[in-house]
Amino acid sequence: MDPNNPLSDREKALENEYIRKKEIQMAKEKAARQQATAGRHSSSTQGTQESNKDK
Repeated sequence: MDPNNPLSDREKALENEYIRKKEIQMAKEKAARQQATAGRHSSSTQGTQESNKDK
């Protein structure tokens, strides 16, 4: 942060804000993908458990 350039602080703050928002967005997308994957796995596991009850 250059003391001779007052805009550099603001630019850095905006950059940090953008990065933070991007990280949050990526984390939400990752969580949604994991949840979708977990949902598929749990339904297939449930079917396996039900078929084992019959035996």
